[in-house]
Amino acid sequence: MSIFVIKIIACITMVFDHVKYAIPSLENFITLYFGRIAFPLFAFCAVEGYVHTKDLNKYIKRLFIAGIISQIPFMLFISIFSNEILTLNIMFTLLLGILSLKYYDMTKNKIAQILGVIGIGFLGEYLNVDYGFFGVFLVFVLYFFRDNKIKKFLAFVILVFVHYIVMCKTIDIFIEYKYWKSAIFTSIPIFIMLLYNGQLGKKVQKFYYWFYPVHLMILYLIGIL
Repeated sequence: MSIFVIKIIACITMVFDHVKYAIPSLENFITLYFGRIAFPLFAFCAVEGYVHTKDLNKYIKRLFIAGIISQIPFMLFISIFSNEILTLNIMFTLLLGILSLKYYDMTKNKIAQILGVIGIGFLGEYLNVDYGFFGVFLVFVLYFFRDNKIKKFLAFVILVFVHYIVMCKTIDIFIEYKYWKSAIFTSIPIFIMLLYNGQLGKKVQKFYYWFYPVHLMILYLIGIL
């Protein structure tokens, strides 16, 4: 499975995740849970972009510009269903994730490496990026265990379940309110990642960056109508 196919899956499941907010009548099992597949796949693609890019600074700049462009559509979209619109969109989450990788690779001291990555994760929480600490740290985990499929599988699943349990504060709420279903579907992407064949596939870089803000704007317009 190429990066192109993984990006298509990520985009489709992201629409599943978002459409229920614009059209509440479409809230169902698919839109509630299949949408959980999207972000980990975007995180995986960001890691592969970091590994294979010929110009890291240009890659970081591209993510930053994409974040700036996407912010207004993102805030408008959030305004449909929430008053908490002062959240930074997923491009900034991925940007901080990539910066954590750059910091990790540039730093030789092991303790400084871990503390720095955790610090960048908490920075994401402080800046209120989408998915917060979990989103930033997930990018690092996918990179750190990139060459060991078993360790990557275990680390990914553990991180996902810990994230949802922390969100719920107690295991009872985690079970009672069926957050375990969200955790299971958020874990599904690891199987897609393991099918990655190392190939880029079709080059859809511009589509990938523009699809995010454009689909948010379309859903916002549908929502207000």
